[in-house]
Amino acid sequence: MAALDFRLWWQRLCDPHLPGLGDHAPVAKLWVALVACGGLAGLAVLRYNGVLQPDSWVWLYTLVGLGWMALVVSLGHGTGWLRGLSVQTRVVYGVGLVGLAGFWYLGRMDAWGRLWAQHLPRDWPMQAVIPFAYFSACGLLFRLVLPAVAARSLGLGGRDLGWAASAKGQTATVWPLYLLLYLIVLPAVWIAAGTEAFQAKYPMARALIGPDKAIDLWEFLAYQLAYGLVFVSGEMFWRGWLTFGSVRDLGSYSILFMLVPYVVAHFGKPLPETLGAIAAGSALGWLALQHRSVWLGVALHYGVALTMDLSAIYKGGLWFAQTEQWLARLQAWLS
Repeated sequence: MAALDFRLWWQRLCDPHLPGLGDHAPVAKLWVALVACGGLAGLAVLRYNGVLQPDSWVWLYTLVGLGWMALVVSLGHGTGWLRGLSVQTRVVYGVGLVGLAGFWYLGRMDAWGRLWAQHLPRDWPMQAVIPFAYFSACGLLFRLVLPAVAARSLGLGGRDLGWAASAKGQTATVWPLYLLLYLIVLPAVWIAAGTEAFQAKYPMARALIGPDKAIDLWEFLAYQLAYGLVFVSGEMFWRGWLTFGSVRDLGSYSILFMLVPYVVAHFGKPLPETLGAIAAGSALGWLALQHRSVWLGVALHYGVALTMDLSAIYKGGLWFAQTEQWLARLQAWLS
């Protein structure tokens, strides 16, 4: 049960592997983390209140956020860590920012409509699913394939980045924590799903909703397959490439730096969800570092997203187009 030894986990959390922290690491780490996350939350609130709101400013927020994290860590521990950054960490963030730029400008659904939609035959099936499938595929390209190529050049393997499955014993002891996190957020998801802000955004498969408020079940399942792959590429990028890739230099502060682009990527979603990404990203990053794998994070992240979709469908008065047909068959079978 070593993976559930909270004293050991706290010791790891308080050991950032940075020089010059001495015996004050726990206190210093606590205030650095709180101030850093508070500033990141402030950036998000500014954006949602109309300051530099257009999407074209997203990179300014990312750079300001990374600069803020560097400033707070330096105030807490000096600037020696900056001079000690290895080639690996510089490559990780260089490739990470390039991947984010490619995904932002070429991988979103509006890019599909701008660049490719006119070349697709209009008689292809599942027309409403294709833009999101394109978005999902670009996520795999820019957030997984590109880092994988860079990892190979750095001599990093899947286990170095948390991409491999955790050891069987560790997974068996740590999964209850992920289940507990899901149960904790479940009531909030259920309540939020009925609010106006979340109904305007969810279900994510809004493009599938017909004029009679019905959703084709098979299109919904295809959509969810693509949605699941979004979380595969996302967790392997956020918690894998950025966090594991820089932990050797930054220690658990690698979580703070990862949070910046992760939270900025939530811009456009309801503000409570964006602010919640600070806590969720911190928890997922910390847990992944403890058992050296991102895969339980994939399961948790997608589980919450699927719950939000299904809750929004129910609270929005939507239904699946095949429901009446199946109920009629069931009634006929029972009679």
